[in-house]
Amino acid sequence: MRFLTIFFLLCYSITASALEVIADVGGESALRFYEPIQPVIDPNNSDTVVNSEMLPPTFHEKDLLPIVSHLMTVGKVSPRAMNLPTMQPIFLIGDDATSETWLKQRLAYLTEISATGFVVNINDYERLQHFRTIAKSVPLLPVSADDLAQRLKLTHYPVLITNQGISQ
Repeated sequence: MRFLTIFFLLCYSITASALEVIADVGGESALRFYEPIQPVIDPNNSDTVVNSEMLPPTFHEKDLLPIVSHLMTVGKVSPRAMNLPTMQPIFLIGDDATSETWLKQRLAYLTEISATGFVVNINDYERLQHFRTIAKSVPLLPVSADDLAQRLKLTHYPVLITNQGISQ
């Protein structure tokens, strides 16, 4: 019992000692990094907060274009089996004749599996709308696919990615 008491006293004295500063090298306030995202208060109306970094009220999908995926070009894709159990079907196309033909030929299947399309290389809104007319009810989104291309080791489109793998 005496040994246990001494042990607890020793532990208490170690933990109760004051902290010792080994080095204080100064530093810089991080405040300047937060200033650009601070809301600006409208002086005319105290209830209105204006954030200068917000999207403009007239923001449109056209403002996203052109979309360029630097790591992908139109070409042949070798099929690869993959086990992606939670993957929702997506497909990647570009603004070219090969992608347009591919989309037309596979539209019924893409609709059946509820696939979402990413248009990974497209210059203008009119061309995007042209592809949407072809796709009918299949959603098409303008998206750069460089990150996806790196992760899945893709270099070409059109390509379909499902929970079972990659195919063209």
